[in-house]
Amino acid sequence: MQKKTKRTVLFVLFTVVLFTVVLCAAAYFAADLPFFQYDDPLARASLTVAEDGEDLSFTYENDAITLHGASGAAVYALTTGGTAAIGEAYTASLPADFLGSFAAVSTATEDTDGDGTAERVTRVAKTDMEFTQGYTAAANAFLSGEIPFEVVYTDRKTFTLYLDAQPLAGADVTVTPADGTERTVITDENGSVEGIDLNDVRGGLRFTWRSGEGDVYTIHYQVEADTVFTVRWLSAMLPFGVIVLIAVICIAVDVWLRKRLYQKADMPAGKTGVTAKDLRKKRRYFGFETVRWVVMIVSFALLVFGSRLTGTVFANVQLPIFACPYNLDQLTGAGCYLLSHPDVLFASSWREILGFFGTFAVCAVLFGRVLCGFVCPMGLLQDVAHEARQALHIEGIALNERLYAVLRMVKWVMMILFLGIGFVGGSFCDFCPAMALSPAFGGFKLSLGLGGFVTVAVLVSGFFKRRCFCNICPMGFVLGLPHKLSLFKLKKDAVACTECGACYEACPMEIKSVFTVQEGKGDVRAIDVTTTDCILCGECVRRCPENNALAMTFCGKKIYTADRMKFMRDYAPPRPKKKKENDNE
Repeated sequence: MQKKTKRTVLFVLFTVVLFTVVLCAAAYFAADLPFFQYDDPLARASLTVAEDGEDLSFTYENDAITLHGASGAAVYALTTGGTAAIGEAYTASLPADFLGSFAAVSTATEDTDGDGTAERVTRVAKTDMEFTQGYTAAANAFLSGEIPFEVVYTDRKTFTLYLDAQPLAGADVTVTPADGTERTVITDENGSVEGIDLNDVRGGLRFTWRSGEGDVYTIHYQVEADTVFTVRWLSAMLPFGVIVLIAVICIAVDVWLRKRLYQKADMPAGKTGVTAKDLRKKRRYFGFETVRWVVMIVSFALLVFGSRLTGTVFANVQLPIFACPYNLDQLTGAGCYLLSHPDVLFASSWREILGFFGTFAVCAVLFGRVLCGFVCPMGLLQDVAHEARQALHIEGIALNERLYAVLRMVKWVMMILFLGIGFVGGSFCDFCPAMALSPAFGGFKLSLGLGGFVTVAVLVSGFFKRRCFCNICPMGFVLGLPHKLSLFKLKKDAVACTECGACYEACPMEIKSVFTVQEGKGDVRAIDVTTTDCILCGECVRRCPENNALAMTFCGKKIYTADRMKFMRDYAPPRPKKKKENDNE
């Protein structure tokens, strides 16, 4: 008996080690396992020079870049070796080490203010392609003698002006967006300007500075901007569309195979798991679940299109959720990148490190895993898949204790990858499913490695088992560790609880302790049953048939409680209609 137990333990350990090694190796080489590859953006880039218009400026149309007002202008490209001049055949002569930024400069003598005195005017135009914008601008600055007046865009909110490669500090600068309105701003001691609407940035900005010596300097800055619901946006959505298509095919094959197996075994489909009829609400009323859906949809819109909708971005706020920062139009930053790249985090300044951990601590205490249940885009994606299954009346798949043990093992491997792969030269982003979601909806073209296949698995598993990925999500697990400090709690009244197990059956995270725990510290009528895995979605409270047996609280105050009448209203079978008596009888 002891030998059998020993063999079993050794077999389990061997399986765990093998699984961990294989998954870590796959994650390390994830970028070399392409799911969807775009053409090299530099290979797609083409520059056309036109002499139309008076202003020196760049514009975009899909992948074509046009320089306007280029009569007599010198054109340059930013390369790894510095500034490189571009010859007459602009498209054919792009440098091999081109970094994605163009600039043009021209000089003239003219009267710009109508006072009868001619000034020396230096006009500059600059553009950054999509993949060169980022949150830092070290690679985007020309700062060369050929381009005396320069602007650098950083953190999606700060413009820094340079004159002869030195910050233009304390200067009165006129800012003119595409609509022609003008306003005067004063640069700070670092030559920086903030508070410019991001939608004005997309349309192109002109900065004008007049020196006290009669010189005028202007620079038109244009970023490569994406517009939703266009051909370009649909092109960016293509990999996500492919993911959805593959997921639908996998789901259809699974449903077909299960039906075939049921027919052969002469077994009803409902015996294999929780039925769609059991999980589907029979009636829909405005309540907690509706509020949660509204918050999830609004959060998704803000995280994907936030800076478009509001004209600003809170780059210093790092929400600890899977919202891919490669989407530069998010309203906030995404803490998943820095947490999964500790080498990058600890190479940052102390101010950035403290800001990151401060944001994480505030989010963990104020919200905890409420962010998973209400805010995370990956959560919305899985809930949409779950709702689609219910609408199609397809049976779900119930997981047993052994399968949950496997998920727990996968979760710990994911934690190892999430927190440590950056130290050995890998990148969790190549493995992350969120990279296929938010950037695509925002219109940013990203090639996908192994993460594309992982996203397919997330969709398929989330279709048959609600919030399956949340059971192994490393970001959510880290966020849930300080759940004892969180202001949101799940409380249980052990006196009112009848141990029916409805909460366990309803929980997408399959947390058994919600109904097994019958005592705790303090009042048995207010036992804290919040766990590291609890995403505080409220499903257990909604499905609880006993008054006040379960409740969600904030700062100790109940905000959502179990209610027998609401339960009966939502789940009780409809009363049979009375047959009308025949008048002739």
